[in-house]
Amino acid sequence: MTSIFTVSVDSVEGSTLRGRVHIINPDVPSVPRKAVFPLSLLVDAWWHLDRGFLHDEEDEEGGGDRYPFTEEQGSDITAGMRLKDEFSKLYELILGKHIRVTEDGFLLADDGKTVLEPRRKAKDVYKLDSGRGHDSISHFVMTPGNAEEFSQGAADIVTLYDISPYRNVPLRSEVAAPENPDEPWDPEEPDGPADLDDYTVWKLLQTRPFAELPYAEIAVTVSDAGYLEHMVAGMRWATTMTGHVC
Repeated sequence: MTSIFTVSVDSVEGSTLRGRVHIINPDVPSVPRKAVFPLSLLVDAWWHLDRGFLHDEEDEEGGGDRYPFTEEQGSDITAGMRLKDEFSKLYELILGKHIRVTEDGFLLADDGKTVLEPRRKAKDVYKLDSGRGHDSISHFVMTPGNAEEFSQGAADIVTLYDISPYRNVPLRSEVAAPENPDEPWDPEEPDGPADLDDYTVWKLLQTRPFAELPYAEIAVTVSDAGYLEHMVAGMRWATTMTGHVC
């Protein structure tokens, strides 16, 4: 999936995380304001660390992933988290649950080999969506996410979510300059931040390094510091999360 935002963590103090959300995709030109969004970021970071997917990348200027520990240390952190089981459930509420099955749809144990007894097809036991596939272990099908339950979880977990005004938004005059090089900006015309919904703005942003892309600062406070146990200052990752449940 195409990345939507790049998230940077600046500090984690007690139950509060502060960071930045860079807008990198013109298809989603604003930072979601509902509490489901920061919770989905915490879940996404947990998933990346749990599978050893978060590490330092070489494209520093391009906004590549950053993590101050090794992949193994990240996995160890998630394995020792007090709320690790809750994160697993939250992840399933967003993206659905993987159900391991035989090629013809019968339920398998977690080993991906043993057919569960009594033999039952997944479609007869679970509500399934269209998600299906196979990996190195077995075939699998997917349950749908649960937007209502995830939204209630966010309301209980996220006690404060603040978003700053956007930074690094180019001025309208800056956007107009390359579009109309022979027509100087009229000083009588009001200037100000350009509209990030305008694709013309993104022609200009494509030429800028990551550090100069638009972003918003966020502050997230949670009901239990355990929800931030895997977060650390200096980590940065690209995410497809918007708070939307699949």
